[in-house]
Amino acid sequence: MEFKGISKTFSTVGEKQYETIGRFWDEMSKIYGRQNLRGLGYNWTEDSIEYVIGLIEGEIEEFNITVSLPDHGWECISGRTEELAEIYGSIYKDGPLKYEIEMFDDDGNCKIMFCR
Repeated sequence: MEFKGISKTFSTVGEKQYETIGRFWDEMSKIYGRQNLRGLGYNWTEDSIEYVIGLIEGEIEEFNITVSLPDHGWECISGRTEELAEIYGSIYKDGPLKYEIEMFDDDGNCKIMFCR
């Protein structure tokens, strides 16, 4: 599977990535609509994360990266955005991830797909 989108690197120091990635989502939502976006987190280091926003339907014309992802081995959890900390707590209790794909809607729902 290929994931195409716009890539940025975010600092994870002090868990500031939640705020900065959230702003990235807000910017892209104004252009493409939140319900058509998906975000890919990968390549974690001690102090950063690579994050790509792409479209569920279609393709961002000015995409700057294509990430090759595994076709198999994905797990999925759905829930409410306000419960995101608890959702990630349950995901990470079993160890680090290779990839995560996040999807959110305007009604406060989220879907997290992940691969170890």
